[in-house]
Amino acid sequence: MSTSKRVTITDVARQAGVSIKTVSNVINNSGSMRPETRERVRKTITSMGYSVNYSARSLKTGVSKLIGLATFDFTQSFTALFAQSLIEVARERDYGVVINTYDLDGTGLPEAVDRIPSLGADGWIFLSGKPLANEGAILQQQYPIVFVGDFDAYGKADSVRVPSREAMDALVSRLLAKGFRRIGLIGAPEGVDANNVMQASEGAGPLRLRGFVEAFSRLGIPVDWNLVIPESRWLSSDGERAIRDLLGRVACPEIIICLNDALAFGAVHELQRMGLQIPQDVQVIGFDNVQECQFSTPTLSTVDLHMEAFASAAVDMLIGRINGDTGPFQTVTTDFTFVERASTRALR
Repeated sequence: MSTSKRVTITDVARQAGVSIKTVSNVINNSGSMRPETRERVRKTITSMGYSVNYSARSLKTGVSKLIGLATFDFTQSFTALFAQSLIEVARERDYGVVINTYDLDGTGLPEAVDRIPSLGADGWIFLSGKPLANEGAILQQQYPIVFVGDFDAYGKADSVRVPSREAMDALVSRLLAKGFRRIGLIGAPEGVDANNVMQASEGAGPLRLRGFVEAFSRLGIPVDWNLVIPESRWLSSDGERAIRDLLGRVACPEIIICLNDALAFGAVHELQRMGLQIPQDVQVIGFDNVQECQFSTPTLSTVDLHMEAFASAAVDMLIGRINGDTGPFQTVTTDFTFVERASTRALR
C-alpha cells in the first residue's frame, strides 16, 4: 500500500493556480467560473489523484462515511447481487455506498477511475469485468482499494476472489461420482479449448471451464467438447441460443451446467419450448444463486457463492485500510455450497 502523503485540496489549488474555494466549487459542480478554469481544475484533480476525505469532513460536519464501488453495468445478475450485498454489509458497519459504473465495451475500469476524485469516498472496491492491463498498475492509487472478482491483482492491492474453479471442480466431481457422463456446459469463453484450458489463471469463464475439465481429467474421463458451448455475454437470451446450438448437433445431455443463473434461465425456457421436461428429460444447474432461482419454473438448482461473505470480506478489508492498516496486501477466496432445487435430482 502506498505510503505517500495524501493529496489535499490545498495542493490541488496550488497546482491549478486557483483558490481553495474554486476547487471546492468544481468538486461540488457549483459556483461561477470560466469553463477553461473549471476544466483545468478537473484535470489537476485527476492527475494528482485527489479525492475528498469524507472521514475528515465528517468530524466537522457529521457527514456519513462512504465507500465506493466501481463496477461494470448491471446487465450481469452477479453484479446486481454483489452490489446489493455490499450495500447491506456497509450499512451494518455504518457506511454508505456510492456506485460508479463503467461500460465493459469501452475502456473498462479506467473509465470509472477517472471519475473517482470527484466522488468523495474514503476508499474503493473495484470489480473488473476483464483482466487488468500493465500488471494491475491501475490499483496503485492514493486511496485504499480492494479488488474483487476473478482477476489477478498482481499483489498491488488487497483482493477477494470467487471460488470459480474450485466450485466447478467440486460440482462436476460429484456428478461424475454419481455416474453421470454426458454433462453439457454453457457459457465457455471463446478461444479456450482442450489445448489451452489448463493454462487459465483468472476470469470466471476460463476458471470455471478449467474446473470442469480438471474434474474429468482426474478420473481419466475425456471431455466431450461437443457438449461445451461458448457464450460470452452470459444473458438469458444467450442461454436460449446455446440450447438451440447444442441440440442442433448432438443428443440432449443428461445434465447441463450453465456458468451463471441468467444463462440457466434462458436454457430452461428453450428446453421447455422444445417439449423437454426438467428434470425428467434433462437436469439444469446454474451458478451464483440469484434470488430469481427460487421463483423460476422449475426452481433452479445452482452454486451459491456466499455473496454476503464475499461482500463482508471486501468491506472489512477496505475499512481496515481506511482506518490506517498498512500491513501486507492479502488475498482471500470465499466459499461455496450447492443448492438443489426442482431443476435437478443429482446433487443429493
